[in-house]
Amino acid sequence: MKQKKLGNYQYMIMTSTANNTNTNQLLPDRLSSEGAILNVQVSTDEFAKAVLQLVDGIIPHIFIDVERKQPVPLWQIAEETCLDSVVHPLKANDITVDAAISIVIKELKKTFSLNTVMIYGTGNLATKAALKLAEMGMKVILVGRNGNKVAQIVTLLNDILPSYTPWKIKAFHPDMVNKIDVFISAISAQKVLDESWLEYLQPDGFVLDMGLNNFSETFIDKILISNRSLYRVDIQAKIGTAILDLKTEDYFFSQIRGKIKWSNRTAVAGGIIGNENDIVLNRATPPYVVIGTSNGTGGLK
Repeated sequence: MKQKKLGNYQYMIMTSTANNTNTNQLLPDRLSSEGAILNVQVSTDEFAKAVLQLVDGIIPHIFIDVERKQPVPLWQIAEETCLDSVVHPLKANDITVDAAISIVIKELKKTFSLNTVMIYGTGNLATKAALKLAEMGMKVILVGRNGNKVAQIVTLLNDILPSYTPWKIKAFHPDMVNKIDVFISAISAQKVLDESWLEYLQPDGFVLDMGLNNFSETFIDKILISNRSLYRVDIQAKIGTAILDLKTEDYFFSQIRGKIKWSNRTAVAGGIIGNENDIVLNRATPPYVVIGTSNGTGGLK
């Protein structure tokens, strides 16, 4: 950390992982259209506090992974330690899932909704990815070591899918005939998926490792020999959106949302529910556009 020119950074991200190899370490910077992001992974309270004390007041914005994948209470430590820098909650798994989906769409292009994806895993990453991909219209198959858990998750996800989702999520069956276009791993175990899974993949299909080193050496050798692509999900495909979200939120709360006096009347904007006959504006700062008159219950007269 001391070798880094901390003053050159506007943003830092502090994360943990569910993987047993999670350790205290400085990782390569995350790159985004909004600049480089200092990237720190932690596994102990002491290291998290030491890093935050070092960067507080130097790096203006610090993103804290609030998903409790380890017993370290990162958000609590950040709130207590950072007196000058602004800390922002970050759901790192959501960014990972969104990055994976971006890769899927980029690879399949406009035909993504005509393709089938199989996801190995029953945890946070796998279930979030399955739900989002199914909502987008892809055929989704879920597989895991515990068949009962897979069945429960599939039932739950199908219950909350939009009514007109074209395809229900299905549980994996070893005797399935139709091949898949995309295979996504989303587990914390290392090197457990062997080459037998390639039998289910189309000759022009591809594989995403959304966990960490999920595939065996033999699997990797075989897929590369077959000229099919194997990718590691890189959150840099989406990490910049966290910064853009900050800018969007700042603009919304400072320029759009508010309750003001306008032409001797009360006016509201940005989702604030006014009293009956209050004026509803498009924004709380000029230039204004009148949307209508409040009915007092969240709608317009």
